[in-house]
Amino acid sequence: DVKTGQLKALVSYPGYDNNKLANTVDADYYQSLREDKSNPLWNYATQEQTAPGSTFKMVSSTAGLAEGVIDTSSKINCTGIFTEISNQPKCWIYPGAHGMDNVSEALRDSCNVFFYTTGFRLASKDTGSYDDENGMKYIQKYASIYGLDQKSGVEIVEKTPSIATQYPVMAAIGQSNNNFTTISLSRYVTAVASGKLYDYKLMNKIVNADGKTVKQYDSTDISGTLTQSQWDAIHQGMRMVVEDLHDVFGGFTGVEVSGKTGTAQQVETRPNHALFVGYAPSSNPEITIATRISYGYS
Repeated sequence: DVKTGQLKALVSYPGYDNNKLANTVDADYYQSLREDKSNPLWNYATQEQTAPGSTFKMVSSTAGLAEGVIDTSSKINCTGIFTEISNQPKCWIYPGAHGMDNVSEALRDSCNVFFYTTGFRLASKDTGSYDDENGMKYIQKYASIYGLDQKSGVEIVEKTPSIATQYPVMAAIGQSNNNFTTISLSRYVTAVASGKLYDYKLMNKIVNADGKTVKQYDSTDISGTLTQSQWDAIHQGMRMVVEDLHDVFGGFTGVEVSGKTGTAQQVETRPNHALFVGYAPSSNPEITIATRISYGYS
């Protein structure tokens, strides 16, 4: 819930039959779950960590805009390949190219070269020459503002996410050693949509014996990180992502949806992870969503 931070759903697949694990545990069933290679006892929503892929690009947009290495109108030319560093990483569209994109268009196109360039500029900001550590300083700063350096706060087992520590050019597209849970991506996209970083809870509040509320959802206002026009540029880009994928998403008749897709490579011997974060309605968000299909291709 964008307005309160309350969780409406938290789901992990594959599931299992709780009835067989209540009171008298079905030992054979429990053993079959433990041996199942799909790991149904593992809560994928709060415990699985992977690179976020391009869902991270709102962090890079925020860092670039806030630090002044890009602005809302400046355009970067995507030729399909980034030549400023030795390994010359490619855009996903290579051997094609996106051409000239501003930040909104780069989010729409998920243009890697735009965000490689942003990471490179952040790394060169203080001295005028590329410095890996300097670039990571800025990426870590803005990822932290979105809560990506800490647990969400839910009262069940949750892994602590970790922001990349190296290679700012690759970190800027959500690769390097960025490593996040799905619930941490949910908290982040809720902050993008609302300007508030919520402490997530499964319980909406705790009251004492007299009915007095002693604890409920807390939030940190992060809206001052960017100007309104900068927030608008990010939100416009996320809206265009879903507009571009209108046929894929089935139209969503009557509901404007904004979001960002992500494809995260982990190992070359298995498919990539598939991710999506988003919110709706676009103009006055009520809900956010974050989802990941492990080894789900794209």
